[in-house]
Amino acid sequence: MATTISIPIEIFEILERKLGREDAKEVIKVIEKSLETIDAKAEEAKTEVKRLSEDLALQKKLELKDELTKELATKSDILLVRQEMQTIKVELEGKIESLNTKLNFLIFLMIIALTLMNPVMADIIKSFLK
Repeated sequence: MATTISIPIEIFEILERKLGREDAKEVIKVIEKSLETIDAKAEEAKTEVKRLSEDLALQKKLELKDELTKELATKSDILLVRQEMQTIKVELEGKIESLNTKLNFLIFLMIIALTLMNPVMADIIKSFLK
């Protein structure tokens, strides 16, 4: 991005008085060329800084993504936990059913024991069973 840099006329006039017209023109050309070189280098530095900042931003984004990926559960992790929960649920339902069966058997034994010990209880139980 080359821009023409011109020296203010007042500076040229001062140089012209001190050095003469031709020498003043040469000094001005050298100064303008130097300023253009400085401007070009400033543009290069600006472009380099922009590139470096974009690279740094991309690097930070990737680091954050990696960190979040490590910390957050993925869909497959959630699916695995759901499957484990379903397996545990089935096991617990089986154990509950087994306990219900045992409890019903113990109730049945208690009824038999009460019936054998007390004939009045046998009549009460018969009335419930009707």
